[in-house]
Amino acid sequence: MREDLKSKKIIILAGGWSDEREISLISGRSVFNALKNAGYNVKFCDFTSDEFTKIESYFNHNKSDILFNLMHGKGGEDGKVQTYLDKLGLFYVGSNAEASHLSFNKVLTKERWIKNGLPTPKFKDLHLVDEKFLKDLHNINKIIIKPKSSGSSVGIKIIVIDNSDIINQEIFINKIKNIYGDIDFDEYFIELFVDGSEYTTPILNGKVLPVIKIETKREFYDYDAKYNDENTRFTFPTFEKRLQDKINKTCLDAFESLGCTGWGRVDFFLDANMSINLIELNSIPGMTNHSLVPMSADKFGYSYLELIENILTQKNV
Repeated sequence: MREDLKSKKIIILAGGWSDEREISLISGRSVFNALKNAGYNVKFCDFTSDEFTKIESYFNHNKSDILFNLMHGKGGEDGKVQTYLDKLGLFYVGSNAEASHLSFNKVLTKERWIKNGLPTPKFKDLHLVDEKFLKDLHNINKIIIKPKSSGSSVGIKIIVIDNSDIINQEIFINKIKNIYGDIDFDEYFIELFVDGSEYTTPILNGKVLPVIKIETKREFYDYDAKYNDENTRFTFPTFEKRLQDKINKTCLDAFESLGCTGWGRVDFFLDANMSINLIELNSIPGMTNHSLVPMSADKFGYSYLELIENILTQKNV
């Protein structure tokens, strides 16, 4: 037990009301149990609905020194609950409401990265697809359709295209409708497919933790590959120093350019030319015993409990 945390009242927020509720509960319980077993003064809290009055009432009756928000998805990662906590004047670790809102929306994230000169695949809001953009798709074999705001790869599809698909806007849009059905085009965007290997880099209090390479036999690292497929492989690659330094700087810049603080995870691809392609940022990654951040922290030399303690002692909020 760390002396600077010994007297603190800690509350773990988990569950929530998004479609990632069950994964969030597993993360939250894992952290709660680790802290409880280590002798910390910790409580577990699950808000099942988006009701500020209930949240306010809970914290009026349960005082805390540190809140650790592990609510995944909408409500937890998009700045909603952070706004509530700010309104109540409560201290929590992780990114603030503005940074959470920005990083949860993949389009806003990519726009900020581009503004800061950071590398990310070309994209377009689905409802803004025009003839000019379609012309840019010639000689492109695949594109990816993604929801702007979701986690755990929910709703992502890789689409193989040919020139007959992109003759004009109507033909292209009809192809998308045939695949997705009745969706809100305002909530999705197109991203050019990167033919390469996928990696993730956890960030912890200004430190870049070891990079993990993700390999799956599935079409991509989707929900099942993340949570159900035992054949998904995670390894720690060795890069030439110049490339490693570039990865570290790019991922840390990607994290900080969004205003994120404390901890998080940056996902990226390396293409055939070993060029970095930033994909997204997860401001509240999974924290089960087999999740990627704990896996990387273990490689760095932190136990699961030490990782949690380092998150809880975040200074830059």
